[in-house]
Amino acid sequence: MFKSKKLAILAALLSLLMLVSLMAVPAFAEEATTTDVVTEAVTDPESETDTEAVSGSETTAKEDTTKEDTTKKEETTTGESAAEKAEKKERLTRGIINLSVGVVLLGVLVFLAIKFRAKIPGWWKSLKSECGKITWCPKDKLKKNVIVVVVIILAIAVVIGVLDVTFSTVLEWLKDLVSGLSK
Repeated sequence: MFKSKKLAILAALLSLLMLVSLMAVPAFAEEATTTDVVTEAVTDPESETDTEAVSGSETTAKEDTTKEDTTKKEETTTGESAAEKAEKKERLTRGIINLSVGVVLLGVLVFLAIKFRAKIPGWWKSLKSECGKITWCPKDKLKKNVIVVVVIILAIAVVIGVLDVTFSTVLEWLKDLVSGLSK
């Protein structure tokens, strides 16, 4: 009984390790696929002026307008950049935390494997022995069972689809009815 508890703990740790790795991989994959959006201040060709053709006061007014537009665009891009940086930092922090938990669990697993290394070969032999005792059903019965399962899954999918369309239509109809009565 004591041996089975240790094996259960080992199995639980392996499951946790797998779960953590499944959480860590998408966080880092998302980080790698995210591209930084670079926004540049676009100058309006109509706002550019020819200093020779325009008098000094008109040039000053147009330059002030252009400076204000550029300042607004920079503030907008700075605000977006700060939000993007904060989001990127948060994703990186989550990824680091997930990776840290995974490393700790892996360390625990390695520790347990080293501590119980003398018992692992016996456990492996008993596992092979138990797997050899499994009786598999014949191919004919297996094919029939697979067909039955697939047909049931398809039937349930059709029923759920029909119910979804029906309820959506009825809800829209009721919504129109209520809005018509309230007018």
